[in-house]
Amino acid sequence: MTAKTTLTDTDKAAVSQSIKHARLVEASRKLARIVKHTDPPAEVQAERDALEESLKGWMLHHGGDAFCDPFSPDHDKVLAKIEHAINKGGLFALAMPRGHGKSTILKWATLYCILTGRRRYVVIIAATAEMAQAVVDFVRQQIQESDTLHAHYPHATTYARATDGKAIKARYQLRADGKTSGIHWSKTALVLPEVLDPAGEPYPSNGAILEGHGLTGAIRGKWRDTKTGKVLRPDFALLDDPSTRESAESESQNNMRERIIMGDVLGLAGPREKIAAVMPCTIVQPGDLAARFLDHAKHPEWSGETCRLVEKWPDEQDGLWAEYAHMYEDGIAQGRGTKEAFAFYKSNRAAMDRGSQASWEHRIRKGELSAIHTAENLLIETKDQFWAEYQNEPKKHGVTLYTLTPEIVQSRTTDRLGGVVPDWAQVVIAATDINRSYALTTVVVAFGAHQTAAVLWYGIHKMHVAKESTEIERRRIIYEELAKHGREIGTLPCRPQSWIIDGGGSPEGCVIQFAFNAPQICGIPAACCFGRGWKNYRPTAKATYKVRVGEQYHHVSERRDRQWIILNADYWREIMQRGWTGEPGGPGSCSLPRGNHSDFAAQITREQLAGKDNIGGRTVWVWNTAPGPHDYGDCMHMAYVGAAVNGIGTGGQVVRRKYVEQRKCKVARET
Repeated sequence: MTAKTTLTDTDKAAVSQSIKHARLVEASRKLARIVKHTDPPAEVQAERDALEESLKGWMLHHGGDAFCDPFSPDHDKVLAKIEHAINKGGLFALAMPRGHGKSTILKWATLYCILTGRRRYVVIIAATAEMAQAVVDFVRQQIQESDTLHAHYPHATTYARATDGKAIKARYQLRADGKTSGIHWSKTALVLPEVLDPAGEPYPSNGAILEGHGLTGAIRGKWRDTKTGKVLRPDFALLDDPSTRESAESESQNNMRERIIMGDVLGLAGPREKIAAVMPCTIVQPGDLAARFLDHAKHPEWSGETCRLVEKWPDEQDGLWAEYAHMYEDGIAQGRGTKEAFAFYKSNRAAMDRGSQASWEHRIRKGELSAIHTAENLLIETKDQFWAEYQNEPKKHGVTLYTLTPEIVQSRTTDRLGGVVPDWAQVVIAATDINRSYALTTVVVAFGAHQTAAVLWYGIHKMHVAKESTEIERRRIIYEELAKHGREIGTLPCRPQSWIIDGGGSPEGCVIQFAFNAPQICGIPAACCFGRGWKNYRPTAKATYKVRVGEQYHHVSERRDRQWIILNADYWREIMQRGWTGEPGGPGSCSLPRGNHSDFAAQITREQLAGKDNIGGRTVWVWNTAPGPHDYGDCMHMAYVGAAVNGIGTGGQVVRRKYVEQRKCKVARET
């Protein structure tokens, strides 16, 4: 039997002290969890209310350096549509060029939604969960660190700052009356605190929710319970570029993502509500997810808006800008940099800017002189990607009738030295394209009996024809430069036997006259030619002219010193390009000599055959043409015509029979 223990007064005092200490500790811990805020002065509240009337004004005030340049008209249109969606609802798809700040606008629009209380439950949906998380992280950081937001919205920022970015502190945070603040601060979601103003009224932002999800994640049936027990469903969705590059190139992926948006995303608000949504995006491939939602015919409910970096290209896009591109690429390749090209633009800026219109005049990179200057440099640097990333007009890769890329053309390089004529060559043709503003561009090509072609040499003879020159002066300069260039070609080890010169870009009489005199000037027989598209090509001429018809070309003779060739440019361009798809040395193929031919290859492929059909008995060609020079491409198809004129067409070499006179005669019969 145990003895009964009796507490002494000392023991009772110790227990009492321990209980008091525990209560004090508990009270101290509870007090430490309490967060209080102070509303801003009346004048600051008035400033806040005035700014909230305009999304643009609100963003400029709180965004600071993020919006250091004035907005463009395209920005204003986009902001107006986003604001309409926030305040009144609707679905909007917005395509903007890379670097125009669409992601930055999206992030600040998200902050505007939840801090002003205009939307209660915002869902960020991106191509991947990581991309959506980046937007949530940005919002979290601004609410915790922005001084301007803290000045206007202390009822939200004070509680966010008190969490120190830790979810556990948010979980146990209390407001002044000792009740939980309701703030939620996890990795994938934010819930703003539910607190009361001095009059005991809730703030508009109370309990606003922000979540981030990947499009293909678990986004169906999203909902949250509020402190009052009310169920909240998403009322606003921001779809930030919901495609990846890989998914944009997959028909099945595009179909799946389109179904998710039209079903899961638009159904987030529940069966009786209609969600508002904004989709900033970029068209990566024709017909991809972004293109579908921007197409008014396919999705008129999304009110698509497409913005471009360049609204109008300069008048000199294929003239002075082509020369600039040559200088730029050559300077980079040779290690000289862009100084020469930039100086050329500076001295010719008025002419090179004429006719152009950039969508954002303040979009100028450091060291560049204008928005169009920046755009042209981006075009040179990014090649075909420019059309998707900056114009939202991607080229239709994979829909051409044959695949021809600069890489394919360069892969046709052989061990043959430049200027060396192959043993199998039957004829050597030179072809020159005249760009009146800056140069004569020439190729020299050897052709074998089976239309096997080999590029022997190519180059540019620079010249200058001032815009203020009279017509007679222009003709004289071009004539003299053709003579100089002809003598240069005549000294090549691969001296051509025939020279085809384009007359389309120069005064007709000048080139025709030179072609007649070329044998005496440089010792090379020459012919002036004019290319016609399929719409305008007819193998006819005036009744008084003599016409000799060949394979998709015809030779016209007015008199002995007035002769020229008219050709179907679409037909011969296709024949020439198909030559690069064959193996070097094979029938109908084309090859290059040893060396680097990147610029030549780029020019050959700037025109892509997108369609070809027979309509009403006529063959129709449809071409996609990228800005930039394609002079070497023009020269090459003229060289093929020159070979056809000399007896080597698509059917191979035609052997012309010599005329043998046959006379009737009497033979004496034997008697």
